[in-house]
Amino acid sequence: MERIGMRTTRNTKGQMRVIETILASFIILAALTFVNTFAVLPSSPKYETSDLEKMGHNILHDLDEQGLLSRFVYDKEWGELTLVLTIFLPPDVYFDLTIYDAHAQNIVINNGFPIRYGSQEVFTASNPTASVSYVMPGHHAEYDPRILVLQLVRG
Repeated sequence: MERIGMRTTRNTKGQMRVIETILASFIILAALTFVNTFAVLPSSPKYETSDLEKMGHNILHDLDEQGLLSRFVYDKEWGELTLVLTIFLPPDVYFDLTIYDAHAQNIVINNGFPIRYGSQEVFTASNPTASVSYVMPGHHAEYDPRILVLQLVRG
């Protein structure tokens, strides 16, 4: 039997949950838009001199730990060393590496064979030039110290 006069109600709980979810999504999107509007992001990566020094020292240290740096320096593989430094450093960082004999000071071992990425004018014209000195004691248990001076400039 049907009841006449009784009001039938529909179950609207599911519809309210959907509307609640849509409103929550709009609030989250509005919050993200608000945060992105006021967030200050650098337009390009800038390296401070201390950052360049840390980067240069870390690269030389890592190459030395792997045994590659001593091979490049003592076997005079300047092209390979230039290539490895070019790969490990960011493309907008220029470098110039000079290798000195620690026994006879002021004697450049790689004289005439520049280990460089970028022109010489980049290093003379740039104000913030980072310089990293790295000492290598020898190779294959022979005491033959070398001093590596790596100059880094952001281009």
